[in-house]
Amino acid sequence: MNYREELSFCVDVVRRAATPALSAFEMSDLPKFKKSDGTIVTKGDLDVNALIVESIRTQYPQDGLLSEEGPVDPTRREKARCWVVDPIDGTTHFARGELDWAIMMALLVEEKPVVGVVYRPALDELQAGALGQGATQFDNGVPRELLAPACEESMFRMIHGPSAAEIVTASGEDEILFTERGHGLMAMFTILPSEAHAYVTSRTSGSEWDLAPHVAILSSVGGLVTDLKGKCHPFNKIDSRVRGGVVAAVSPDAHGRAMSLVRTANL
Repeated sequence: MNYREELSFCVDVVRRAATPALSAFEMSDLPKFKKSDGTIVTKGDLDVNALIVESIRTQYPQDGLLSEEGPVDPTRREKARCWVVDPIDGTTHFARGELDWAIMMALLVEEKPVVGVVYRPALDELQAGALGQGATQFDNGVPRELLAPACEESMFRMIHGPSAAEIVTASGEDEILFTERGHGLMAMFTILPSEAHAYVTSRTSGSEWDLAPHVAILSSVGGLVTDLKGKCHPFNKIDSRVRGGVVAAVSPDAHGRAMSLVRTANL
C-alpha cells in the first residue's frame, strides 16, 4: 500500500497547525485550563486540535479519529483507518515557554501505525515517515533522509529513559554506548538523527497519541517497536494508555540485541 498522499497530508497539516500553536506560545498570558484528570490544556492545544480535526474530517470523512483533546469518536474502533492526534505533545513545556514540544499525527490501518509525523515548530524540526516511503527529517526546512544504522557496527548505541538506568550496569559490554534522555516517549525522536540503534524505557505514562507517530516513523525504515516482553503495542483500543514499557529499535536485529539487554537487566 502506498501512503504518499496521507504522508503529504500530515506534513501539510502540522505545518499549518504551527501557526496557531506559535501564536499561543508567544502569548504573555497564555490561557490554561485544568482537565478532569488533573492535567492542563492550553489555548494552543485547543486551537491546534480544531485545525487538525477539521482537516481530517474534510479530507478523510470516513476515517476514525482519536485525539487527546477530543472530540470523542464512538465509531473509531469499527473503522479500518483511524487518525491519532496529539495537538501539543509536551503541554507543560509549552505552557512554561520552553521549546521542547511537538505537534504529532499518525494514521492507523488495521490498528497498526503506518504514517507518522512529529513537528517541533519552536525548533523547526520535523520528522515524517510512512510504510513504503521511508523517513525524512527537516531541519529549518532542509530535508535529509533518515536511515537505520547497520547493527553489524562495532559500537551498539542505545538511548534509555531514566527508569531503565539498570540496563547500563547490567550490560557488562564495553562496546555499547549508552545515552540517557528524559521527556518520556519524545526521546524516540532522537533515535534516527543520532544514528542510535535502540531506545528503552521501562516506565510509560503516555497514550497512543504519544507513541503511534514514532512507531510509524521507525517502521518506515524497517524498525520494530514493542513492549518489554517483545509484544507489539495494541492501538485503537478502548483504553488509549500505553503500558508495558517500550523497546524501540531501527531493525529486527537491533531489537533482538536490545531485548537481550532488557532481559539481562530484568526490566
